[in-house]
Amino acid sequence: MGFAGPSTTNQTVLGRSSFLSRITSADPQILTYAVRVFGTTDLTEDQWKQCLDQVKMQYVYQEMLKKKQERDRLAQVGKVRYEYDSDEETEGGTWEHKRRKAEMEKTKDRADQLTECGRGKHHLGDFLPPEELAKFMEKFQAVQEGRTVDESDYKEFKIAEDNVGYQMLKKFGWTEGEGLGIGGSGITTPVNATRRNEAQGLGAIKPEDLTSNDNEYDAYRKRMMLAYRFRPNPLNNPRRAYY
Repeated sequence: MGFAGPSTTNQTVLGRSSFLSRITSADPQILTYAVRVFGTTDLTEDQWKQCLDQVKMQYVYQEMLKKKQERDRLAQVGKVRYEYDSDEETEGGTWEHKRRKAEMEKTKDRADQLTECGRGKHHLGDFLPPEELAKFMEKFQAVQEGRTVDESDYKEFKIAEDNVGYQMLKKFGWTEGEGLGIGGSGITTPVNATRRNEAQGLGAIKPEDLTSNDNEYDAYRKRMMLAYRFRPNPLNNPRRAYY
């Protein structure tokens, strides 16, 4: 028996369920089916239920057949169609796909660099770049001796006198080397721009930061935490703040 379903084959699961629930024993096609099978419309409740179930199954079968035919047609021309039951615009991928693709394009060069630098290495500590290791050990030595180490990015990326921000500060009476604010009691160097998770603010303490209470074991553990950020990334996975 042919059964006329919805005009489109890409109807959602919710739409299909809603359509099937609207089929009743008063539907002309149900009456036609009852007469063809039982020869009458004077049926028992179980017989009406049998008619309804049969017509609904035929509708579902026709839908599956249409989809199979469409898949076969697309396969012949070298295309694949994936089901995605949503009202979301999926042209070019879902929003998750688009966001992941943009993130992968942004981090590809860095991922390739980390992977190349880590080639042939095995221990986590081997992935820590020599310059980072030198800075870490210098800070650990200074902390043990009670000295302070200048870790500010300011000394490496110092702004020139023609910088707009530099000139504005000068107009307000600031002198290079002195602190900001009333009486010069504020910070003397800018806050470092470090990677942080969304729940942290600028200047947040990093897990690998050393303190005067750290022993050699603590220093080793924190050095491994720092090295973890430089591990190879051959699949270009996103680097999250894991700790």
